[in-house]
Amino acid sequence: RQRQMCIRDRPLSLALRVASTTGADPADNDQSAKQWLEKMIHAVNNLNYQGTFIYLHDNQLETMRIVHQVAAGKVRERLISLNGAPREVIRDQDSVTCVIPDSQQVSVDKRPFSKKFLALLPDDLHKLDTHYHFRWLGKGRVAGHNAKVVAIIPKDGYRYGYRFFLDDNSALPLKSDLMNERGKAVEQTMFTQLEVGTAELMDIAEDIPPISLRMELQEAPVRNQRLSLPTEGLWTFKGLPDGFGLSMRNTLPDPHSAEPIEQYVLTDGLASLSVFVESAGQSESLQGVSLLGAINAWGGEVEGYQVTAVGEVPAITLLGVVDAMRLKH
Repeated sequence: RQRQMCIRDRPLSLALRVASTTGADPADNDQSAKQWLEKMIHAVNNLNYQGTFIYLHDNQLETMRIVHQVAAGKVRERLISLNGAPREVIRDQDSVTCVIPDSQQVSVDKRPFSKKFLALLPDDLHKLDTHYHFRWLGKGRVAGHNAKVVAIIPKDGYRYGYRFFLDDNSALPLKSDLMNERGKAVEQTMFTQLEVGTAELMDIAEDIPPISLRMELQEAPVRNQRLSLPTEGLWTFKGLPDGFGLSMRNTLPDPHSAEPIEQYVLTDGLASLSVFVESAGQSESLQGVSLLGAINAWGGEVEGYQVTAVGEVPAITLLGVVDAMRLKH
């Protein structure tokens, strides 16, 4: 109980640290922060844009080129790596295609991607009111664009927060910071160049190299196939950390066992984590808590099964979810 009280007190220091990063504008308030975030949601779902951004995570810096297109309500994206090994990802409503030109490899995952680039927030922000504050932090400037700076700050220590620099004109997020429970930015995305334009100026299909198209249509294997899962699943969760609930069940083939791996996805509407359940006895299974950048993971045995919980949430949240697991008998 004392630990839970400490967890609930942490967001105050987080709010103070986040708020101190930019000068607050007294002409604006927290309600306008929420309004700007609503503009952001509309922008990332409806605008066409292209640009270059840097992605800092796990002490690694990646530079990416993105082309984002919305046509007839359908989203299509192309991401191209500009440093390291050449690679590109083409994503649409139905599949995710990964192209690695140097090795002549393509993988196609025939399922929609769960999170579009920049589309981090639910369509209805009111769903977050119970567990998050919305804060106006001031003004900034990113990639030559003036920006409004706003934050989403958790009310307890069971989830991370966000800080956004939103373009004054389009409301697209020029920069986003994922803030851990100590108020430290553990993952950052920032545009260095951004153009907002029309669909005709950003036709993705015409610009894909011919070899990529040929490989995608003729040689690309379908990977990560999902298997059917019993409607109720083999596990249930009781006494989850406040606000979290089960959003999806899934199964994956296990290369080391005839039994499939069960996946359970839990979310509070913004933060999410996955729990993987597989046969016990795997020699390389994770044991205990591990941290890699913004991602926490926990592994161990529960009811004779190997359980691995992983997500961009504090470690205490993973432990709370594992404690809530119940095997159906």
